[in-house]
Amino acid sequence: MKKTYKINKVFILMMATAMMLVSCEYGTTNDDPTRISGDAVPTLAIMPIMQIQSHRNITAGLGRLSGIVTQQWIGFDAQQVAYTSYAIGETDIENFWNNGIYVGSMRDCIDIINRTSDTEGVNTRGVAKIYLAANLGMATNSWGDIPFSEAFQGVDHLFPKYDSQEFIYSEIIRLLNEAEADLLATDNLGGIQGSLISLSNAGWIRVANALKARYLIQLTKRDPQASTKALAAIANAMGSNADQAQFDFENSQNGANALALFGQGRPNTMIIDPQFATLMTGDPRQDLYMTEDDGDFLFYDGSEDLFWAQFDSPGLLMTYAEQKFIEAEALERNGGDGTAALVAGVTANMEFIGVPAADIATYTGALALGGTLDADIETIIGEKYKALYGNTPIEVWNDYRRTGFPTLTANADGVNGFNPSGVIPRRWLYPISERVSNPDSFQAAITAQGGHLLDVDMWAYKN
Repeated sequence: MKKTYKINKVFILMMATAMMLVSCEYGTTNDDPTRISGDAVPTLAIMPIMQIQSHRNITAGLGRLSGIVTQQWIGFDAQQVAYTSYAIGETDIENFWNNGIYVGSMRDCIDIINRTSDTEGVNTRGVAKIYLAANLGMATNSWGDIPFSEAFQGVDHLFPKYDSQEFIYSEIIRLLNEAEADLLATDNLGGIQGSLISLSNAGWIRVANALKARYLIQLTKRDPQASTKALAAIANAMGSNADQAQFDFENSQNGANALALFGQGRPNTMIIDPQFATLMTGDPRQDLYMTEDDGDFLFYDGSEDLFWAQFDSPGLLMTYAEQKFIEAEALERNGGDGTAALVAGVTANMEFIGVPAADIATYTGALALGGTLDADIETIIGEKYKALYGNTPIEVWNDYRRTGFPTLTANADGVNGFNPSGVIPRRWLYPISERVSNPDSFQAAITAQGGHLLDVDMWAYKN
């Protein structure tokens, strides 16, 4: 069943307003007269650009790499073949670090935060902090230690230090706590400005708590109270699919879902991994995820049947299904029974993409926990692996590095100079621009983490 999503028309109006604000007078030779600068840019004009880039980040390059190494997709041609063999170097992630995250979404989040106060724009600031936390999570889960405390300060800090991953996680939780306080505050501007997602302040608070649960559960190797803390956050988190922070991409190449754009622009350079196709055999979601073509399974074929391969496929910061899988895992780790939460997670995913109710009932009726803790975690993460397909692939990689599930066999051709042990990659390399432009901080981060290779574990997932 295909759903139609349309981009908020407010975006077009705001962009038109922004264009009218452009000055045509030249100042200094270093000023671009075609760009709005300084305080002339209204916060409501930054918010939609930040949201578009943030939701694109989730299923664009870093998401595709995550899905390839965790064997949901496989390279069939061009660079994707090299990525399947873990030949992923400093130049391969350059654009994602710079344009996607640092110069892109996180820069815009910081701009919004800096342009607001405790009385004017405070609710908008809360939403920006939620997105900043989510982008920080993607960045630290990709590279480990990253610049943050000294970043985004321009000429005052041209060579920002790399903060430890432990510090970044504490900052993520701080931002989400502050976001909740900002969204509870009275805003003289009358509420959230410029958002293309129609959630109330209370709705954004539920999303903030869901994200908090995500990043807390990721610390099960570092914090013995991680599961308890995650459950506390879930108590104030989303209650159904309707609570998701869902970004509705327009049906065009200018603002389309990144995964669908890649499928159309680079046809069949990446296809469904055969092991994932086999895993999905008999699953009622298979025909909504992939289509068979002469023995190969494609994630994109231009038809309207594949839920996550449409230009207007939605973008999610985090799904309600993911939250329920986290709840199931946390309950099991705390000695409880996560069966009901597991069933709810699978049900939420299937309902969202349009699986018939009878098929959902048949599938979930066979789900059960009650074995050893390790076996139950394997079942939960295995179902989460299938449900997160197409929407948040980096979380699949995070789960694999943290729990060892799902059970995957590393590519036999995965031994190379970037990955001498041949394991499924544990991190990405820092981009070459950092080696050249911020060499001292770059080298300090490499030394602190024990090397600059794909098989070097990061703090959160280290045994």
